[in-house]
Amino acid sequence: MAWSYSGDPDSSALDSIRFLIGDTDTNDQLLANEEITWVNKQVTGSTTSTDSLYDVASRCCTTVASKFSRLADQAVGDLKVSMSQKAVAYRIQAEELKALSSREGSVPVPYAGGLTISGKETDRDNSDQIQPYFSSGQFTNKEEGGIKAQSSVE
Repeated sequence: MAWSYSGDPDSSALDSIRFLIGDTDTNDQLLANEEITWVNKQVTGSTTSTDSLYDVASRCCTTVASKFSRLADQAVGDLKVSMSQKAVAYRIQAEELKALSSREGSVPVPYAGGLTISGKETDRDNSDQIQPYFSSGQFTNKEEGGIKAQSSVE
């Protein structure tokens, strides 16, 4: 199993994913190249795709957390090694990357409401939307059956 990191996340999907999950230390390798590219292929259909980097990184963090979950906390005298804390930290990182993946590649879409009759009715019925101060028919005499007051010109 190979492990590589060039230090340039822009150079490849593998380096980007390694960068996102923090697997950049040659002396503390978490996942092999083949494991990361397999996850990338499961998500995107390609081992080199950069379409869903945050989703792939999230899944890789979950895998790393699973590895640490299998290891027990150890203590020798005053020295303590808490593998469970590493597992928790990687699960939190997986959640954060998953949240980022939902926004990855998304473009904000402007909304202009009230352009159609049904749109205006929807906006008017929405109790959470701020209603306008002025509206058509606001001065209608509702006591006279909804008929506008007419001036008498003789």
